[in-house]
Amino acid sequence: MHCHLLFVLFIITTPLAAFSMPVSNDEARTKAMIASGDSAYRAFNYDLAIKYYQEAYLASPSVEVMLKLSDAYFFGGYQKPKSQQEAMYLKAKAILLEALKLDSTSADIGSSIYARLGQVTGQIALFRGGQEKIKLGLEIKQFADKSLALNPNNAMANAILGIWHYELANLDFVARTFVKIFFGGVPDGSFEYAEKYLAKAVSLQPSVIYYRNAYAKVLIKLGRDEEARQQLKAALSLPMTVAGDKKNKSEARELLAQL
Repeated sequence: MHCHLLFVLFIITTPLAAFSMPVSNDEARTKAMIASGDSAYRAFNYDLAIKYYQEAYLASPSVEVMLKLSDAYFFGGYQKPKSQQEAMYLKAKAILLEALKLDSTSADIGSSIYARLGQVTGQIALFRGGQEKIKLGLEIKQFADKSLALNPNNAMANAILGIWHYELANLDFVARTFVKIFFGGVPDGSFEYAEKYLAKAVSLQPSVIYYRNAYAKVLIKLGRDEEARQQLKAALSLPMTVAGDKKNKSEARELLAQL
């Protein structure tokens, strides 16, 4: 009887962690590589982050590591000479397309993959011209739409659609006519739509400097200069979280000086 009672007390008082399976050496190594990659990423050392994430992926493939790796390539592209940037963005996109084969339907991962595809396609489009650039522009919107269909509160996808509408609304009449003639069925971009999506992106992720800058540009177009000032001042007060934020803060200062 006493033995049974002692056993019950042992079960009740022993932490659950004591019964968990021990972590294998391989699993521990993978976690350590991801942690090292995260540290390098936060320090804006994207080349080193890529090295660690690639090692982690080879050791234990997962969608989560693929997203980290694609982000490191994407933001690492900003640090490279212009001649090397497109290759970084193409690698990021290739990784995301592979990740999409593993999860294209979930509100969390699937939506994040589509949003990132829209983001990186936007950077690739900067290196293309003519009809190919326009095709990529339409692809950007398709990726963002798919992301929001899975998760309407994906901040990145909202920002992408807002910027997409802003850019299209900013085209002159000749350029907009060219797009419609060659590709047909392209919706009119508008600053009002841009404002709606970017306002939501900022509300969902207020710490992203780039979103606040984009929102401020739309507010300026709508004649809402005081609100734009508030967004730009907020952008300048935020800490830098990616290497591109140095350029983003510089842009915020320039826009603020023009108001």
